[in-house]
Amino acid sequence: MKTALNLLPWRLEQHQQHSRQGLWQLGLFIGLIFFTYLGLAQYEQYYQQQYVEQLQQKQHVELQLNQVEQKITQFQQRLQHNGKQSAVEISADLVETLFQLLTTLPLEQGELTHLQFSDRQFTLQGITQNQTEFEQLHQFFKQYPPINKLKLSQFAPQSDGRLQFEFQLQFVNMENPNALDDTE
Repeated sequence: MKTALNLLPWRLEQHQQHSRQGLWQLGLFIGLIFFTYLGLAQYEQYYQQQYVEQLQQKQHVELQLNQVEQKITQFQQRLQHNGKQSAVEISADLVETLFQLLTTLPLEQGELTHLQFSDRQFTLQGITQNQTEFEQLHQFFKQYPPINKLKLSQFAPQSDGRLQFEFQLQFVNMENPNALDDTE
């Protein structure tokens, strides 16, 4: 007699095992896709936020740049306007006289800190180390022939004994050295 083996339960068990394994792999694959999607969504959201922040920052920088450009334009216009006035008002003789004055100032320990030209007069600011040096400077300005008008507009003793000063000087008319410059 032939013995027959029934392989059906073994095949069914193997089929169920393959089905469970397939479902498990399908679940892992779906989970992997889901978590990848979440990760990419977070990544996209993060970079979208970074993009918006950088766009806002760019707009802020552009606004500041526009403000700076406006200030530069205003400054250039004032400079051109002042330059035109200064070019008309300052002659070569006056510049030479001013350089001669600056090189002969009786400052030994003191120093000039600021020189400005406006309204047909020069403003000199500086510091002397003591009263004697200041008096020598003041007498020098009083006795310097090209100076038409001298005004001490600021005098402030400092806590360390130094003296801060500001003189306003007006020179005689350089086109006609014999005439005084009375164009105020």
